Amino acid sequence: MRKRSFGLGFILAFILASTVFSQVKRPEELTFPPLKFEPPEPRSFRHNLAQGMRAYIQEDRTLPLVNLQAIIHFGDIYVSKDKAGLGNLMAQTLIKGGTKTREGSQIEDRLDFLGASLNFSVAERTATLSLSILSKDLEEGLDLFFDVLMNPEFREDSLKIAKGRMIEQLKTANDAPSAVLSREYERLLYGEHPLTYQPTKASIEGISREDLKAYHRKYFFPRNIILAAAGDFNKKTLIARINQYVSKWRNQTASFPAIPKNFPEVEPGVYFIQKKINQGYVSIGHLGLEDTNPDYFAVQVMNFILGGGSFTSRITSKVRSDEGLAYNTGSRFTYRWGFPGTFSGYVQTKSSTVGYAISLILKEFERIRQELVTDEELETAINYYLESFSEFFSSPITTMRNFALLELQGKPLDYYKTYRDNIRRVTKEKVLEVAKKYIRPDKMVIMIVGDWEPCNQGDPKFPGPLSKLGKVNQLTLRDPLTGEPLK
Repeated sequence: MRKRSFGLGFILAFILASTVFSQVKRPEELTFPPLKFEPPEPRSFRHNLAQGMRAYIQEDRTLPLVNLQAIIHFGDIYVSKDKAGLGNLMAQTLIKGGTKTREGSQIEDRLDFLGASLNFSVAERTATLSLSILSKDLEEGLDLFFDVLMNPEFREDSLKIAKGRMIEQLKTANDAPSAVLSREYERLLYGEHPLTYQPTKASIEGISREDLKAYHRKYFFPRNIILAAAGDFNKKTLIARINQYVSKWRNQTASFPAIPKNFPEVEPGVYFIQKKINQGYVSIGHLGLEDTNPDYFAVQVMNFILGGGSFTSRITSKVRSDEGLAYNTGSRFTYRWGFPGTFSGYVQTKSSTVGYAISLILKEFERIRQELVTDEELETAINYYLESFSEFFSSPITTMRNFALLELQGKPLDYYKTYRDNIRRVTKEKVLEVAKKYIRPDKMVIMIVGDWEPCNQGDPKFPGPLSKLGKVNQLTLRDPLTGEPLK
């Protein structure tokens, strides 16, 4: 009987399994309900603090952790050319240089003991002081955070070390071809401008402790800072505690230097930087647009199809997948607060195929300007932006920071509420329209960092000199230490 029972059970199990597997669909047959996600309302997290400081604050009890960021309206663009590099020095010494009552080593040792992190960075137009700490240690964390934010001393020992480190880094600034390409491409398009100022040995050595303190006084004050906070705390208690610090902080009126928006008219053609390497690093394009442009969303969709959509994009499919010329290729529109960004097709390929790879990218530029994209391409691009939308809110502190940046940059607080509708409204006709408008063959420059002879020789698919692509201009690299052309 036992054997018969076992055999019958096995047969029944087999029949059941067969039935189940017969009902399993192939991946392409699977369907899922649409994702439903509504972004939070920024105003429900916004608070006015003492002395005109603003904050976006969210309680989050998921973990016994608190994240706090001070976003300051200050960055490299506001530093004079003769002090280029000051932002980097400030980033390295705001914490390590200590405060009026604490040595930098004391601050770092205490943070290590608490298992906390305190970091400071300076970007183009914003600087950020970030604290991450266990909620049980928040009182001490706030004390350290606001002491560093309000009372940095930039002591000479830390400043000397930071200067030495920066000067050593300058010595190797021309060693990485991709960094050279990025720096010189922007210098070509923006000209001599605060967006392109580079530190030199002289500018770094000329920055004093008093300079750092002067820039700190000018830009670090309550009305020029927005806080972002998220974590395991009581909101009312946190606000009251922050106000205790901020109410003692001297306020002032923000004053920023006028930054011109006039950029040079660059002659189209090839701009070549000689470097003895076995590959050519290439950027092809011109100035782009600001992210406040009404066509921003259509341009994003268009560029995803052109070269921004990884393996689904036209440039990647053609240059990498079909021709096998490059691992790293595509196109991008970069964006910067208050200024036009850049547009570029890019590729990194062996020297002999530089000309051919460029010609393929130029053909894709022209194709997207001449014909409608397919329904499938448009659907893939739009779905990418709709399905990745939630990444703006990947964590509570990310959400609060994004809301703070909207306000700091003067964007409407309903930006995320309308984001997906703006993407959905993009049509094939609109993609064609913005491609014609923002990809300009008459403005196109081709910058190459590579070895001239192999790049210029070409291959059977693109025989002959690079001058077939336009007038060739040989550029001389500058010495990073002096800012002068290398001999």
